Amino acid sequence: MSLELTAEFDPFLAKHIARYGNPGSGHTSYLSSIICEEFIRLMGEKMLKTILMEILKAKYFSLIIGSTPDISHIDHLTIVIRYVLLHGSPVERFLKFIPNTGHKSEQVTNAVSSTLTQFGIDISNCRGQSYDNVANMAGIYNGLQAKIKEISPLTESVPCSAHSLNLVAECAAGSSQEACSFFSLLQELYNFFAA
Repeated sequence: MSLELTAEFDPFLAKHIARYGNPGSGHTSYLSSIICEEFIRLMGEKMLKTILMEILKAKYFSLIIGSTPDISHIDHLTIVIRYVLLHGSPVERFLKFIPNTGHKSEQVTNAVSSTLTQFGIDISNCRGQSYDNVANMAGIYNGLQAKIKEISPLTESVPCSAHSLNLVAECAAGSSQEACSFFSLLQELYNFFAA
């Protein structure tokens, strides 16, 4: 159980587990997986509520949206919101993973819009957006950024510099035979163990 691992670094939890762990039926220890999952769910709900209150107080925000497959090779959209707290500190907060319903910009736009609406966030207060440089996201005519700009005309798009830097590194690595061999082997190992 992950509690035992956590207890190695938390003296209070270690003492609690030593004292109350596996006491038998009829004794409350709050260590069952059901209770732990409920604690995690409750903490997640409280964190989300706090984040949503901060976003609403800040009013204006930026969207950072990416798409990546998980370990089971199912593609998910990741929504991150960037906003400035009342005392002036900028923060980025993860909002939600969304199962990707499709790769067309209309489908992604609908997924993002409905998620923001679900959380009570007005997309017209969006002032910035950043995506990787894939056409369905960053396309200036039909990409997600264009669709968001139609909904909220004051929204500006900033290309993801990390993605651009990754493309530069990929191109640079491609010019070296040793690097190509290394990354090819790495990909083969990944494919072998992921299959």
